[in-house]
Amino acid sequence: MSRRLLAGLIAVIVLVAAAAYLAHHAGKTREENIVRIGTLRGGVSTLDVILEEKLDAKNGFTIKPLYFTRTLDLANALEKGDLDVAIIPVEFVAKLREKGLDIIIIAVDFPQNQAIIASNKSSIKSLSDLRKARIGAFKPTGTYAMFTAYMKTLEGFNPDPSTVNMPPPQLLQALARGDVDAIVVWEPLASKAVAEMGGRIIATYGELWRQWSRGKWGDNGAMIAYAARGEWARKHPDLIARLQEARATAAKQWNNNPQLAEKILIEKYGLTPKAAELCRKRLRMVEEKWVTREMAENIKAVWTLAKQGGYIKTSPEELAREAFWHGQ
Repeated sequence: MSRRLLAGLIAVIVLVAAAAYLAHHAGKTREENIVRIGTLRGGVSTLDVILEEKLDAKNGFTIKPLYFTRTLDLANALEKGDLDVAIIPVEFVAKLREKGLDIIIIAVDFPQNQAIIASNKSSIKSLSDLRKARIGAFKPTGTYAMFTAYMKTLEGFNPDPSTVNMPPPQLLQALARGDVDAIVVWEPLASKAVAEMGGRIIATYGELWRQWSRGKWGDNGAMIAYAARGEWARKHPDLIARLQEARATAAKQWNNNPQLAEKILIEKYGLTPKAAELCRKRLRMVEEKWVTREMAENIKAVWTLAKQGGYIKTSPEELAREAFWHGQ
């Protein structure tokens, strides 16, 4: 083989190897810039705005959204490592940490928006009237546990014996038929019940929180958070920072752009314009990028409330150790 031919062959081999190396690392970089985020179907969050406005791409990463019907399925995916981040109730984070999972809250999305809604066919006018009422609620949730705690501490009675357990969609149907006197639901179901089914808000969780907390932990308790697998979070602090930036921008857009928020509620969640307007007004997103010290104390108070309702058994202080991402 001539030297010229050998040199040419070596050059080709080097070029092929270089191309393969670059392709491999380019693919690896793209993969590292993908965040797999799980959320429940029917659950409003800033993720809706991020995807609508392409805020992930604008911050140099890509979100792969994964939707789940059941909270248990979402939790299993998070535990197996099929997700990097989950958008879930803060008390559910406590439940996962109680099981020994390394889950970290990286941002609070919005405060409690649940409401106790009475049927127009019922005579219920106040919380005290719930003592003799038929109440509809989805019992395997932190929302119900906190409702129980609120009623026990503020009204002095246990609502469990008179509460009928049913999935969220069935709650609205039961209220409309008059099968129950009142229901305990969150957004966007609460606004749908009021605007489209003639329901009346008897009390909001924000109001109950202020009575229960007596001003110690802010105006309202945290409800929904972005929670990440601890191992993944510690390996990708820069990616978390970009996700936090995108989420905070989305929160500001939701809060300051009524047309955008209501468009999402109408198109994605099937709300009527009237229900969408009410939901948008009731649902204000948290604009803070990361978990502040005050937010951490607020979340621990929510966990205390959930513990009073029997949702968790472990001390909130114990569960809170290394549970929050305070920013870098």
